[in-house]
Order: sequence, then structure tokens, then C-alpha cells
Amino acid sequence: MLSKPAKRDLRHRRRLIGNGYKREDGLWDIEVLLTDKKTYSFNNNDRGYIAAGEALHDMAIRLTMTSKSEIVDIEAVINESPYSICPHAVDNCHLLKGEFVKPGFNKKVVKILGGAKGCRHISDMLAYAATVSFQTIYHNNSLEENNITLENLTYIKEKFVDSCYAYRKDGEVYSHYKEMFDKKLAEANSENN
Repeated sequence: MLSKPAKRDLRHRRRLIGNGYKREDGLWDIEVLLTDKKTYSFNNNDRGYIAAGEALHDMAIRLTMTSKSEIVDIEAVINESPYSICPHAVDNCHLLKGEFVKPGFNKKVVKILGGAKGCRHISDMLAYAATVSFQTIYHNNSLEENNITLENLTYIKEKFVDSCYAYRKDGEVYSHYKEMFDKKLAEANSENN
């Protein structure tokens, strides 16, 4: 828990919510919702007036993905924004169809939607969606150790090593997964011989 703060007044609240869904057709939906609200009212050139508690930003994205993390559909909407032109900033999101959410995805988003080609908030939401998709799709059947596959362990070994404190190469978490990897690899090799 954080320490007790100094006396202060809340001025801005951002809510970023990510949800992952398994669909009946075998695909996955990853949705991210973003709202920004001020605790004070202010004038706005495009909207006239934004009241305290009214959404300054209200945006949503939905990625429909395969189990291999390929984006087969994408929907993005900007329901509220400070400028009337902002809703058009999602027009290029369809260019992500066919892309895979894997290491390097965020760089691909910046290349396709970065700068004047898109909306910074939507790009941030897509980065968050990538994390949500990993937690949803990748972990779907591998949270219990008896269900974890060699593919899952290979991904951990190659992509997670030294990515954070828990997965540091000389730490107990990474060592545990490496031991599981070595065991599964030996089992796979003995089955093939």
C-alpha cells in the first residue's frame, strides 16, 4: 500500500479497463475501454462546455484474435474527445488486421498508427490490449503446472528471462520454469527416439 499522501484535491481520473473473452466460435475478443474525467467544469472550443465528471475521453477497442494471436478483426471507437475530428483518428486501425500480437507488436502499432496517422490514446490502448491478450490467450490452459506445454515454457525461456525482477535469470521463478522446460524437453526428446 502507498504511504499516506499530503492533503490534495483530485483533478483528473483515468480509467483503463481490459477484458479478455473466449468466444463460442473459438476466437478471442480483447476489449479495452478508456475514460478520462475532470473533477471540474471547463469550456471547450469543440464541445462548448464539459461538466465536472463528464467524459473528456471515452474510447474503446476490440481485437478479435485467433489462438495464435493473429488479429482477424479490429474495432475502435472514440465516443467522446476534446476535438470533433478525433473520432476519425481510428480510420487506420483496420491496417492491423493480419498482424500478430507478439514481441515487437507495439513498434508495429507506432509504425502503422503513430503520429499523425492515428491517436496516441488508441496506440496506448493497443499496447494494453497486447498485455491483456497475453494474459487471456496464453495463460488460458497453462496456469496449472500439469497443463503447461513445452511451447509455453519455450516462450517463457526465450522472452521472459531478465524481463523483470521475478524472471531474472538467477532468480527462483525463472529457475523453476527452466527446470520444467528441461524436463519437458527431455520427455519430448525421449518420445521422438
